[in-house]
Amino acid sequence: MESRDYVDFLRDLLSLDEAVRTEASNRVQDFVNLLSDTQARVAGDLIAMLAPREESRVALEALLHALSDLDGCGKLEGVDLAPLGEIPKSAIHVEHRVYMDAFAQYIAGGE
Repeated sequence: MESRDYVDFLRDLLSLDEAVRTEASNRVQDFVNLLSDTQARVAGDLIAMLAPREESRVALEALLHALSDLDGCGKLEGVDLAPLGEIPKSAIHVEHRVYMDAFAQYIAGGE
């Protein structure tokens, strides 16, 4: 992925606007195969660190789905998903449970 587009994507993930954050997370599926291993690792680490601090239920689902997209393409290698364990239990709703279950071994520190 072009550096400029990648940096714009990272900026959108960090936006104060919930809709922009959600849209950025949803776009991962469109370009996941274009990411270098380093870009995927950095994006995955950032998403995992952002998820526990996400206040929007919809944006949280989009972040978890983005990680799932990375995983589906074999791009989670080296990504630290342990921060997902910091998501408050009260913030994990039914739509998040499938993702959390899928990442449980990574959250616990397993491979």
